[in-house]
Amino acid sequence: ETRRGDFQPPAGGTLRAEARIQMPNVTGPAAKGYWPAFWMLGTPYRGNWWNWPGVGEIDIMENVQGLNTVWATVHCGTSPGGPCNETSGIGGSRACPGAGCQADFHTYAVEWDRSTAVEQMRFYVDGANFHTVRADQVDATTWANATNHGYFIILNVAMGGGFPDAFGGGPDAGTVPGHAMVVDYVSVLRSTGGTTPPTTPPTTPPTTPPSGNRDAYATIQAESYDRQSGVATETSTDSGGGRNLAALAGGDWALFRGVDFGSAPARQFHARVASGAAAGVSGLVEVRLDSRTSPPIGSFSVANTGGWQSWRTVPANITAVTGTHDVYLTFTSGQPADFVNVNWFDFGH
Repeated sequence: ETRRGDFQPPAGGTLRAEARIQMPNVTGPAAKGYWPAFWMLGTPYRGNWWNWPGVGEIDIMENVQGLNTVWATVHCGTSPGGPCNETSGIGGSRACPGAGCQADFHTYAVEWDRSTAVEQMRFYVDGANFHTVRADQVDATTWANATNHGYFIILNVAMGGGFPDAFGGGPDAGTVPGHAMVVDYVSVLRSTGGTTPPTTPPTTPPTTPPSGNRDAYATIQAESYDRQSGVATETSTDSGGGRNLAALAGGDWALFRGVDFGSAPARQFHARVASGAAAGVSGLVEVRLDSRTSPPIGSFSVANTGGWQSWRTVPANITAVTGTHDVYLTFTSGQPADFVNVNWFDFGH
């Protein structure tokens, strides 16, 4: 499985997860019990393990018993039954093109699309769309619970289990072990979406500040962001519980709209952070106002604190700020690895 758990499409954009795979090359009685899979699981599952299927599962490729069939499934809601027909989920299948699933490599993919009027997940084998799940197939709460967070990716070959049981069971004495699933590559791509800007810019820029719905000097829970990129959340063991931002790496960001600093200048920033980053991996937690490309008004560096749930409060000086602003937390690092979790932040005079 991937260490990263932040795979999800941005607002108005699309995420495509794809792999070129040859399933275990075994069929007939010798394949009894084989269950290869390429799939994604909602990151809130990590550290909980009791919130499936509500946190969502996206099965891009599954196969059992060496059959010439690829299955794709979305799991969500409650089990058994519920809006997503668990434990079966919302699934579709087809035969693999050409030489069949086991005899050759095929490309399996999902496109999780937020650019359409109704959010959807489209499943492909060798470029052919054979299954689509739309948000309006379930109630809004079920869809939101399954999609309002990042995912991590898993590749595995199971032997036995519920899915093989539905097709005759196994493994048994006739099963031939040792046939590997061969993976050529795994690719994750994102398109940012968005709208085309007007060809004629307004002659007078807007001057109305954002409404002040957050107090800069009270605790702002990090998971209460209004928009984000690359951000996952997880259950926190910090005092007070709740959730924290997780798996933050260089280029990730979170937006908090309408933070009211008042008329007395704020000059301090404090954030509750934790890190289990490897040796040599560190980065900056930065504060920017009104645009994520604005120069930072303050920042601090963070490296390993003793673990991803080993929390400490870190202060930083900031350029004096008054009034009401949109606040961006941005994360910058010279390494691609995740380097910090954030639980909460606030400002001081």
